[in-house]
Amino acid sequence: MTAVHHSAESGSDAPAAPARSVPARTGSRRARLNPAERDLTQIDSLLELSTGLWPWLPGANVIMQLANPAVGYGVFESRVESGRVDRHPIKRGRTTGLYLAVATIGNESDRAFIHDEVKRIHSQVFSTPESPVRYSGNSQQLQLWVAVCLLRFFVDQYELLYRELTPPEREHVLALGRPLATVLNVSPDAWPENWQAYEEYFQEGIEAAQIDAPVREMLDDLVRFGPVSGKLLGAGTALHRLVGPANHSFTRFGVPQRTREEMHWEIRPADLRRRRRISAVARAGDVLLPTPLKVLYTVALWDMRIRRALGIAVF
Repeated sequence: MTAVHHSAESGSDAPAAPARSVPARTGSRRARLNPAERDLTQIDSLLELSTGLWPWLPGANVIMQLANPAVGYGVFESRVESGRVDRHPIKRGRTTGLYLAVATIGNESDRAFIHDEVKRIHSQVFSTPESPVRYSGNSQQLQLWVAVCLLRFFVDQYELLYRELTPPEREHVLALGRPLATVLNVSPDAWPENWQAYEEYFQEGIEAAQIDAPVREMLDDLVRFGPVSGKLLGAGTALHRLVGPANHSFTRFGVPQRTREEMHWEIRPADLRRRRRISAVARAGDVLLPTPLKVLYTVALWDMRIRRALGIAVF
């Protein structure tokens, strides 16, 4: 899969070679100190792919999803005011994180609840005669594309920082990723049966990408953290001004070349320097807190369960 994301532009940050096998007595300890040594066929959750790069990749993943014109205009024209990422980014970030938590580590009750809630909300998202493209929020085809992109969010965290997954690891990760689709409105048999089928589907979707000006402007502002400016008692403005440029820069590495072209972006020397710094910090962070999303998503999952038990709205 890394052929999509990594090119000569990434310079010295190209993924390392596949991990070597190590003696059992040292393998576990080395894997903790060096995530590139881990055997990813043994993981039981996509969250075990998470790395210190996780805060820098959500924007790239959203762009890949919305590069499908029907998904892009579905979000841009959405009449679900409370869920609009450009107007309520904090709430949208919380609910998206919750969906990912449920899809990765939730139980069947959690997944059934989120499935029904998402279906209810998406039923309000549909095109009008004035819409540039036809779309429906509950379209299985569109939701499959979203789920396929979301799998990339987890794999990219690991591959952009450490190494490419081996073929057996890819097949295992693909199987773990099926709930990303089924918690939405996608039937289990619609999920790609193997990595080759997954890769072909993803590549076809990327080649068909089309990001029109209104959607492009929304996405460009999103990855600069523009929607949070003026929120969080001024902290959102600081995030927009101080972190936004770095996030915008790193996001260029998180999307395929074809998507960069649709966003009218190019890789600049300053972007390469930022990537090296961000990657170094992320690797250091992984030593202190391995698989960071596992902690955050566990908190999100229990927050949802408590809300349900107390009769407090989740969405």
